[in-house]
Order: sequence, then structure tokens, then C-alpha cells
Amino acid sequence: MESGVVGIVLAIFLGALIGLQREYTQQHLHVKSFAGFRTFIFASFFGGILGYLTNDFESLWVIVGFVAIILFAVSSYVVTYMKSRRVAGTTQIVFILTYVLGVMCTTGNSEIAVIFGIVIATFLTFKERLHGLAKKMAGTELVAMVKFALIAFVVLPFLPNKNYSPLDVPGLGEILGEIGISSSFLGQLDVFNFHSIWLMVIFIAGINLIGYFLIKLVGSKRGYGLIGFVGGLVSSTAVALSMAQESRKNKAYLSSFVLATLIATAVMFVRVIFEVAVINASLLPVLVIPIGSMAIFGFVLAFLFYRKKASKNAKEVELRQPFALLPALKFGGFFALILVVSRAAQILFGELGIYATSILSGLADIDAITLTMSSLAGDGTVTGFVATTAIILATAANILVKAGIAYFLGTRQFGRRIFISAILILLVGGLILFL
Repeated sequence: MESGVVGIVLAIFLGALIGLQREYTQQHLHVKSFAGFRTFIFASFFGGILGYLTNDFESLWVIVGFVAIILFAVSSYVVTYMKSRRVAGTTQIVFILTYVLGVMCTTGNSEIAVIFGIVIATFLTFKERLHGLAKKMAGTELVAMVKFALIAFVVLPFLPNKNYSPLDVPGLGEILGEIGISSSFLGQLDVFNFHSIWLMVIFIAGINLIGYFLIKLVGSKRGYGLIGFVGGLVSSTAVALSMAQESRKNKAYLSSFVLATLIATAVMFVRVIFEVAVINASLLPVLVIPIGSMAIFGFVLAFLFYRKKASKNAKEVELRQPFALLPALKFGGFFALILVVSRAAQILFGELGIYATSILSGLADIDAITLTMSSLAGDGTVTGFVATTAIILATAANILVKAGIAYFLGTRQFGRRIFISAILILLVGGLILFL
């Protein structure tokens, strides 16, 4: 009884949330529609009642109610078109979905119903922004999205989810054996899982895609702080490189360039925590304190430069296309290489070999080693302590690379500030790690 009441309340809440958005749009745009605030509440309430009475999403009464809602929405669309020749059908479609959400709330699917309801309300609220994004989108960006969909939903399901070693490649074991590499050693390098490797490619490409289109959505000329934050989702190294180049062109905005670089670096730490949380959350209790402290301290330093009245006349940061197949393949190859090198270093040199590999990998890319260590710790190949230490060492190496970019490619003042900030961030992380 109590769970049914809660479901009804949730159904009414979701109907009110969506209905309020629809009513707001109608009032401000002076457009009349068949359904407003109250009608959407009744639609979700209707679905909630039928779901509560039948307790079955596939019951006859729920289906009959669904058909009735569809007929009501379609008839209203026809009447609206006949009167005003308006072809927009968003309200009718959302009206039908609202009924479905109401049924879900009282048939054991309330959690996912709440998520779906909030997502629907979000899409409706950001209609203008989404239309603006589509208007700004170039043909190459649309092609990039289609390519991403292909590798995520077409290629991935066909890849074998099984670990392979070099011995599984016909003839490779014999060739490597002739140069002195034993078959027992090769057999231990069973870290090639094409499904997992491609999943990591999709994961990183997805983050880059979101970051890229966030820049397209909000515009990167809204301040260097926003450039650093959104650009850090795509590539903090690209932001550091761009700001270093800008510091030589316009020395008057030095604090703005430092601000963007520090925020991008801090966001990189947040990105590392997010990747670990998705791949292997068991590492977070040890990793989140030192990495999180460096992220917080990076934001604090950025705030200090923000108080120096950083310029809002931001220029565009040159970032790569949202998705291209060749870079994705390169990342997949690099990720696979880090997997096998890390495993081989562990077999030959123990923990020291893994740490050396992490530092070298961090000089080029932080994502690959983060995902590698998270995956290896997840399947028990390395301990959680070794994995977290390796990730921390990789992030330290990556910060020093950014400091080097700033120092050698930017002005002396820009390079000095970024270098000192990088050292301070590393000191904070080191102190917290060893306390």
C-alpha cells in the first residue's frame, strides 16, 4: 500500500514537472496547445492509477489506457493542424510518454521513470540551445556522430569478449620463440580482450564528444574559465598548448591564460576520478583523496587568478574534431600496448616495472594508463595499491608535461606561473598521500 502511494505521488510529480515546462512554453510564446500543466498531471495520474490497480505493465487495462491516450493525442494534433496549420507534435508525443511514466511509477519501475522524466523535461527546457547546436553543426560533425554511433552500437557487439595472448595468433608464438621469448611468458600476456579494448575507445571518445559539443553549445568565447572547464573534458593538454601560444600573442591577458590552464588541469583530475569510478570503483577509497585534493587545490589556484579580473574576451581554443576513426584506432592501439607493456613489466620487474610504465605513459596520455590500471586491478592482475600508485604517478608525469609546455612554448611569466602551480599541486597531492 505504501509503495503504491509513493508511486502515485511520483507519477503526479513527473506529470507536474513536464506539464509545468509545457505550460511555461505556451505562456511565454503565446502558443495554445491541447495540454498544459493540469492535463499532463492527469495523464501521469491516469497511468499511475491503472498501474497501481493492475500491478502489471502489460495488463489489458494499461494497454487500453495507452491506446486511449494515443487516440486523444492524435485527434488533438489533427484538430490543431486543421485550425492553425501547425505541424509541431512535440507536446502530443510528450503527453503519451507522460502516461507511460505514470504507469512505470506504480509497476516497480519508479527509479527509471524519474530518470526518464527528468531527461524529458531537460530536453524540453533546452530546446532553443539544442536547435542552436544543430544550426551551428557542420557536416563533418554530423558525420563524426554517425561514426561514433557505428563503433559504439554496431562494431562493439561483434567483438569477442575473451582474453587472448600472443600464442593465440597463428605463427606469432613460433616467431617470437625463435628470438628467445618463451611460450610460458607469452601465455601470461593474456590481456588482449578486443571487446574491453574497444569499450575503452568508446568511453574516451564519448567523453571527448560531450566536451566538444559542450563548447559548441555554450560557445568558447564566454570566458577563459569556461574554456578551461569544458576544454579540460576534451584535452587539458590542448588547452595548455593553446594558452601558451596565446600568452605570446597578447601579454595583457596573462592571468586569463593561466586561469584556463589551471582549470583544465583540475578538470583532468576530476576526469581521472570519473574514469576510475566507471571502470573499477573499488579503487576510489584510496585514489579519491590525493587526486581529489589536487583537483580542489587546482581550482583554488584558478580562483586566485580569477580574482585578478581575467579577461572575458576569450578566443577560440583549437580542438580536434569530435570524433575521427583514425585517432580512435590509435588510442585503442596505445591502450592495448599499455596493457601488454604493463603486464610484461610486472612479470619481469614486479611493481617497479609497472610504475616506470605508468610514468612513461603519463607523459603522452593519462586516459590509457588510468583505464589500464583500473582494468588490471579489476580482474586481479595487480593489487589496488599498485594500480592507484601507478595512476597517481601517471598524473604527476602529465602535470609536468603541461608545465614544460607552458615554460618552453609560452612567455616566461606564463611558464613560471604554471610551473610553480604544477609543483604546488604535486606537493599537496604528495603530502596528503603520505600522511
